[in-house]
Amino acid sequence: MSSSDLKSLKVLLITHSFSPEFTPPQRRWKAFTEVFVNRGNTVSVVAPNTGGAPFQITDAGIRIVRYPTFGKPKRLVFKALRSALQALASIPACLFTGRQDVVIATVPALSTLLSGYIVSRLFRSNLVVDLRDSWPNLLSESNILRSTKLEPIVTKLILYVLSRADLVVTVTPGLGEVARRQGAQRISVVSNGVDLSNYTSPLPQVSHEDSRLHVLYLGNLGLSQGLDLVIQAAAKLRSSVRVRFVGDGTERARLQQLAAKLDAPVEFLHPVRGEKVLELYAWADTCLVSLRPDWPSFEHTIPSKLYELLYFNRHITGLVRGEAARIIQESKAGDIVPQEVQSLVDHLKTIRTSSALRTQNGIGQQWVLENASLDELGTRYLSELTALAEDKR
Repeated sequence: MSSSDLKSLKVLLITHSFSPEFTPPQRRWKAFTEVFVNRGNTVSVVAPNTGGAPFQITDAGIRIVRYPTFGKPKRLVFKALRSALQALASIPACLFTGRQDVVIATVPALSTLLSGYIVSRLFRSNLVVDLRDSWPNLLSESNILRSTKLEPIVTKLILYVLSRADLVVTVTPGLGEVARRQGAQRISVVSNGVDLSNYTSPLPQVSHEDSRLHVLYLGNLGLSQGLDLVIQAAAKLRSSVRVRFVGDGTERARLQQLAAKLDAPVEFLHPVRGEKVLELYAWADTCLVSLRPDWPSFEHTIPSKLYELLYFNRHITGLVRGEAARIIQESKAGDIVPQEVQSLVDHLKTIRTSSALRTQNGIGQQWVLENASLDELGTRYLSELTALAEDKR
């Protein structure tokens, strides 16, 4: 379906993160909503209030309505309560936007799933679930609710909504197949990607101040990434590698303690944006993409940072499996390394000895241009929404 065939839609997006926040879902949805508006549709966004005005209209014409948040509790039972309160608080904000043709609820952020279902029924609108991770499977794999009795309840809630959604959009084919087995009736795959308009400058020239191999991990420092083995490998290569972890997350303090205990050459830097990111990419000889190996759902997960690394033709050390590994191999962007300390040690030793092994030939960037432009992906997403709306008429 061409863009000229698309009918005007009223779209409500319920998300836990939107501009000016700077997160992977924010980047995806900023690009997509601008595509929707540029093609003649009306877009309203409901998101938590992180300190800005409760209502605003962006330069692109997107209406944003903010609802109150309820702190950042540490105990799981209070986190669950907070999620339920945020779901309830978001409903009046959603109703304020007026009746919508399509309600999109982004997941993770289970509060958006609950409020999206309720609001779509109140509006009698089509419900679209944007599923970026393998929920509810990750609940049991991660044991994040192990200290409570909430896991069966939350699992049933997720499966209930997935089975009643008018459309489930996943970011990988594997996640789509998982959703189908869980009861989703209509599924589309629209991957993550990069906003090419943000990348108008080449990487800066950065000189190395030493002969050590520069290894960069930029992203979330959480349970999902399994970064312990990187620190353990670095400790074994103390005189020949230099590692930088750039980011925040629940595991940052523990990882810092482990690096100090092992006297590993690992620096911890806080998140950066814009030109600072490009400087770090230029500094690195290889960039890590990592997901822990013991959660089966990660077979179908692709870290969003991977697309950016491909675009800049950085050498990638992939501590991943499944679909993420396939993309790295398909684009010839680097090496897939078994997630064992000695395997990583051997790999880093090998690529340190030869810069030719770390040189990329541009295939990664071409792969992104053909497969992961957010502008093109946004147009595909809009086509799916339009087809859904027309089928329901």
